[in-house]
Amino acid sequence: MQITKMLVPQSKYDIKCPYEMEPEFIIVHNSYNDASAMAEVSYMIGNNNKTSFHCAVDNIRIVQGVMFNRNTWNAGDGRNGKGNRKGISIEICYSKSGGERFDDAEKLAAEYIAYLLKQYNWGIDRVHKHQDFANKYCPHRTLDLGWDRFLNMIKSYLEDKPIDNENTENENVENGSDEEVKRYQNGSTTEVVYADTACTKRIGSLDPRESCDCFGIFNDRAMVRYQVNGTNNYKIGFCKWLGGVK
Repeated sequence: MQITKMLVPQSKYDIKCPYEMEPEFIIVHNSYNDASAMAEVSYMIGNNNKTSFHCAVDNIRIVQGVMFNRNTWNAGDGRNGKGNRKGISIEICYSKSGGERFDDAEKLAAEYIAYLLKQYNWGIDRVHKHQDFANKYCPHRTLDLGWDRFLNMIKSYLEDKPIDNENTENENVENGSDEEVKRYQNGSTTEVVYADTACTKRIGSLDPRESCDCFGIFNDRAMVRYQVNGTNNYKIGFCKWLGGVK
């Protein structure tokens, strides 16, 4: 498993994760869009909405946005609701369109949930649906495909050999592989920002010499997080020019 920590800054704890938490179970969500795990977490961190979650999982990696000793506003059951205050919240990506990417993301999520269950010495009964805490059909695509089917996927990973905490690979998984956030320094002209790596939809632009966060290069496009001019909001998108990646 590839686990990346891209954690919400302490300056946003009051908005995203204000309470200390001792987790008691896991809550499974579907993202209901087609963004990657890194884009999901980056967007969650970048905006000032209270909605938050601990991890997003796509077909390649797990990205953790909130430490497990802090709560998240994920379950829709209120300030003191058990889902919001006691659950480790996991978003499975690519659920809007489904297909192979979602199938692989779901498999990786099942493997990761099994890993967490082993870490906390929990049984499969500690895995819950978002639907269990709110009047919402979520995780929608996982439910459509069969909840028991997904639980059986987790069980299959639970039946694998126990985690060896002395194993180097597992230590890396446990501690996360903190991915360095780079900087993107725009050049002397306006740089268009697109919604996807195919550059089919323009969502904004970077001013000349504007600097912003960069989360790497995907399909020969730089993934950037930039502040919308005159606001406290941020957007995530892709730039064609790679010379700005520092």
